[in-house]
Amino acid sequence: RASARTIEHPFLLLSSPHTSKVRHNESTEMQLLTIITPRLKASIIPARHLLRNVHRRRCLSSSLTPTQNDHATPLTSPDGSVTAVPINFATSSAIEGDESQILIVDLAPNQILRAESGAMIYMTDGVSMNTSMGGGGVKSGVSRLLTGMNMFLSDYSYTAPPAPADGSSRGQVALGTEFPSKIVRLNVSEMGGKIVAQRGAVLAYSHTVEVGMEFTKKLTAGFFGGEGFVLQKLTGDGDVFVKAGGVVIERRLAEGEELRVSSGSLVAMEGDVEFDVGMMPGVKNVLFGGEGLFVTTLRGPGVVYLQGLPP
Repeated sequence: RASARTIEHPFLLLSSPHTSKVRHNESTEMQLLTIITPRLKASIIPARHLLRNVHRRRCLSSSLTPTQNDHATPLTSPDGSVTAVPINFATSSAIEGDESQILIVDLAPNQILRAESGAMIYMTDGVSMNTSMGGGGVKSGVSRLLTGMNMFLSDYSYTAPPAPADGSSRGQVALGTEFPSKIVRLNVSEMGGKIVAQRGAVLAYSHTVEVGMEFTKKLTAGFFGGEGFVLQKLTGDGDVFVKAGGVVIERRLAEGEELRVSSGSLVAMEGDVEFDVGMMPGVKNVLFGGEGLFVTTLRGPGVVYLQGLPP
């Protein structure tokens, strides 16, 4: 049975600040709600998507705006071969994958990504690759070869279209590894201005970082340490990406603290960490322990990175 009562008319509530009253029965009220509800939803949902798109555009434009971590002016590489604006890898890089990872880097105009030659998976339109030995010529190439890298390095740069629609045009480069690896981003400045890495660990780095040779201090470390006589020395200012097999372990050693690791398990360490090789104590450990005759000793202070599955 229809019962008459007074309600506020929904259309008048949306269009006027004054409240209008209408008298009708429950069936009329239900009809009005049935008509209004879909229309309200239809107007609210597009507005929500519009705000979301505006937020995305703001995030994109803010990531392209130089911040306190970005250099507004170009910097010259340590070898003097290139001059470019350093990449802010905190906002322009992504490591994707689980057990086997890849590195994806967004490039803006006037930026350069340096990487090991042969690591490229794809690069988008506008990205160009320049392969060279760097500013040091053959000497630099031989130095990289001794540290486990290729003699040549690849510089990736991006050239924007003549008139990008929103001024935010970017290119993209994806890099992979020659074996299933985890990829770790390290900052040279945050690690004391010097990083020592195992042979062939470096995948890519900022053009403001220099890759050189670090010699083991003792013959035993070179022969039996599992890393060879020549390690990779990373100096300068910027980020580097290193690759490791299996699980990556980070350990922070205190002053004088020692950590004995299996040969070949070291990925990278701060320059202040001492690296040495000693004999495995105990005859039974040597014969039946499966770790071999020698074990690597790391002495702090500093941060070390280890890998669970050495290549």
